[in-house]
Amino acid sequence: MPRPSPVRDALRACLTEHPRHGWSLDELLGELHSARVSADFSTVFRALNWLEAEGVVRRVDLGDGKARYEANSAHHEHIRCNNCGTVSEVPGCLVQGSTQLVEATTGFSITDHRLVFSGLCPTCKSA
Repeated sequence: MPRPSPVRDALRACLTEHPRHGWSLDELLGELHSARVSADFSTVFRALNWLEAEGVVRRVDLGDGKARYEANSAHHEHIRCNNCGTVSEVPGCLVQGSTQLVEATTGFSITDHRLVFSGLCPTCKSA
């Protein structure tokens, strides 16, 4: 049984209680500091790796070179603003209906996929 960890507990709470997607390490560290949880970058990174191994969170690649994390929930796609970096969930899976065609034409057996839309969020679009 792992030792209790206030950082892991705070990260778990942050990622599961806030309806935000694609938290960067810096954003999570800032959130912990706002909640008066003492942590540094390395501690947050190790805690996230542990939570990912336990299946509580998943790492998300949004194509911006940052490690991002979110609560492990039902599969969905993402959209990221090219201007401010805001990330939102695209409900459901838009690719699921295409997997049989991709498998048939490539011979691959698909086990996973990632689809990230990009554009301008409503705030940046109106500015």
